[in-house]
Parts: sequence; structure tokens; C-alpha cells
Amino acid sequence: MNKIKLILIAAGIFSFFTGCATLKNGAPIDIDRTAQTFFDDLQRSDHQGAYHLFAKGLSQSVSFDQFDEFMNSIREEWGRIESDETALMPFHKRQGESSFIPLNVSGDKIKRYIFDVKFEHADMNFDLTLAPEGDGYKIIWFSVWGSSIYLTPKIREKIETLFAKPDTTSP
Repeated sequence: MNKIKLILIAAGIFSFFTGCATLKNGAPIDIDRTAQTFFDDLQRSDHQGAYHLFAKGLSQSVSFDQFDEFMNSIREEWGRIESDETALMPFHKRQGESSFIPLNVSGDKIKRYIFDVKFEHADMNFDLTLAPEGDGYKIIWFSVWGSSIYLTPKIREKIETLFAKPDTTSP
């Protein structure tokens, strides 16, 4: 009887590791990993990598140059990212966000993460909202909030310009 248990346990362990290896190589990027990768890229100053995680609608509204300039301003004001901790929050639409939510994506497929990000000279919060796109999840919206001590006029201006709608009234 002990031999049979040992064989079953060995078969179970073998199946588990085989399944993990298969899933890891062929599965789409996990949403937790997408959100964390964004901050890992920022910590390494890989703004292009972080920008690549934006969904189509967000990347069409915010150019890489705008994003890069915004991240460089944050680094000038707050220093380098030292750490980040996250929590998954229930999704609810926020002001300005609805135009970035893809059509036909239900609220239960959208995930929001709040990151408590510690910089050298500031503690701030970042919201990342992710939705399915292609084979994985992409960032459809992000926002920065926290103490007004750290939201200097320069940072506020960069945030406003980042998501400002272009002026279409000019001929």
C-alpha cells in the first residue's frame, strides 16, 4: 500500500511541474505581472518598456515623448523609485477614465491596482487600470495621487498636460 501511495505522490509531483512548465511558456502575461512589470521597468529607467504596456487607446492619447518627459520630471522632483507595494481594488470608473475603457469589455474583466510607491524624496500612490487586449492585459489608465507636498506645480502641470485633450477648435 505504501508503494502505491509513493507512486501516486511522485506522479502528482511530476504532473504539477510539467503543467507549470507548460503554462509558463504558453500562457499570456498574468495581469499581476503586467502591473508589476510597469514599475519594474520604471525602476530600471526603462520608460519604453513601461510605455509598451499601455493599451492602444492610452498609447494613442499619450505619446511616448509625453510619457518619457513626465517620468523624467517625476525623477527630478522625487528621485528614483525605491520600492512599491500593491493592492488589487474593485473596479469603478473614475473621472476621465471612461474614454479609455475598450468597447464590449465588462467591468469584471477590468482590474485596478493601487501601488504605494516610495521614491527617494516622496511617497505617492499610482493607480493602474488594466483590461484584456490581445493575448494578455494592457494598461488602459493610470493616475498619480498623494500628498500635496509632493505634487509641486511642475508635477501638476505635467499630469494635466499628459491627459489634456488636444484643442480641436483651431482651424
